[in-house]
Amino acid sequence: MFRRNEASSTLPTTSAGSFFAANVDADGLPPEVEEGNVEYKLKLIDPPPERFDHLVTQMKWRLAEGYGEAMYEIGVSDRGDLVGLLPADLEASIATLRRMGEVLSADVCIVREKEVGTDPVRKVAEVLVRKCLDDQHFLEVRVAIVGSADAGKSTLLGVLTHSETDNGRGKSRLNLLRHRHEIVSGRTSSISHQIIGFTPTGTIINFSTTSIQTPEQICETAAKVITFLDMCGHPKYQKTTISGLTGHAPDYVGLVLGANVGGLSEISKEHFGTAVVLKVPVFVVLTKIDVASGEELTGTVESLLGLLKTPGIRRVPMVIQNEDDLVVAVSSFVSSRVVPIFLTSAVTGDNLNLLTSFLNLLPKSTRNYDQLLEQEPEFQIKETYSVPDVGCVVGGVLLSGRINVSLTSHQTQSYHLGPDRGTFIPVRVTSIHRQRCPVNYIKAGQAASCALTFLDPSNPLAPPSLTPPPGFK
Repeated sequence: MFRRNEASSTLPTTSAGSFFAANVDADGLPPEVEEGNVEYKLKLIDPPPERFDHLVTQMKWRLAEGYGEAMYEIGVSDRGDLVGLLPADLEASIATLRRMGEVLSADVCIVREKEVGTDPVRKVAEVLVRKCLDDQHFLEVRVAIVGSADAGKSTLLGVLTHSETDNGRGKSRLNLLRHRHEIVSGRTSSISHQIIGFTPTGTIINFSTTSIQTPEQICETAAKVITFLDMCGHPKYQKTTISGLTGHAPDYVGLVLGANVGGLSEISKEHFGTAVVLKVPVFVVLTKIDVASGEELTGTVESLLGLLKTPGIRRVPMVIQNEDDLVVAVSSFVSSRVVPIFLTSAVTGDNLNLLTSFLNLLPKSTRNYDQLLEQEPEFQIKETYSVPDVGCVVGGVLLSGRINVSLTSHQTQSYHLGPDRGTFIPVRVTSIHRQRCPVNYIKAGQAASCALTFLDPSNPLAPPSLTPPPGFK
């Protein structure tokens, strides 16, 4: 760790009649709050210039609150009443919203519309506003994929990252496995990083097209990147999985269960419990529904429901069956105790489109974000490397503050690396990469790798070794 200037099948479902949250009745939403990235607007019809400028400033604030994403509820009063608009008024309001997005280089995409009146027909709309990609940063959401061995975690990720269904014998996972013994056994023994991207309008970007060959190209063309952390499922590698859940600080956890097993393994229960203890939101993906019998699926579901009802967990299951369920789940996922459940197959592709849309709409957690930015930078190191012609490189997650690149040796901004037996070593950050793309700075909540230069030439860690000793955190 280094810091700046420091020395120390029949499943219960939730009705999609509620428009925004699963625990809200069909008559309205919760009252609007000033914080967060959700904005209610009754109508936006030909606002005067002064009003338009105010609306643009307001959108800029909501985008900042959501890491470049905001959700607008059109036809909804500030109290959360679903008033609705006539079709012509709704179209005009969305046109104004698009004009506002153009000013801020943001794209506007209608997530869904809902009728709230029949005489005359009135509608409300939920609209996603996403900031276009700039040359420095993209929105990144980290998702840890956990579950027992043979649940189909790597196969599922292989399908998501290449948009090619599996052949039923593990063909898709061959694109992800890193070691020969993993290919032979089919079991992941190390943490594998995989990514997919989304354009501002929600189109998926992965390795299914010939124009995308590397992760860098995904990051260069995507406005939002989903980083998957493929964890180990065998009990032999449980230490590696726990280390990944704590050290990589995922925003969400995806628990993958084999629907054909007929129950839950102890390792799956441990993974779920660990995520709950770490206060990381969890969603569940049931795979292999194409080969699961009715009895096996029922057994798996009953075991899952029993786990969710366990004292200390008390989660509400919600099966995602359509787009309405999807939007409700995303809206209430972070702020409530809802656990979205997807029934999928990597061979037939059943419901993978719903899972992909879910990932596209997942928000970045913004809890106490403003406070984190104001704090001193604290970077949690997960990996260390010694790169030829570069020196010491550390990878991890910035927990608080902001870190800038020192472009010249004359710049005085420095950080301290440690602790090592109670001491810290002064260093300077000479370059930063996110998903292999160079950037000039990183902010709290972002994962990156940083190249370090040691400021004390007499330090034993200085050239030629440039490598921090064991025990650094």
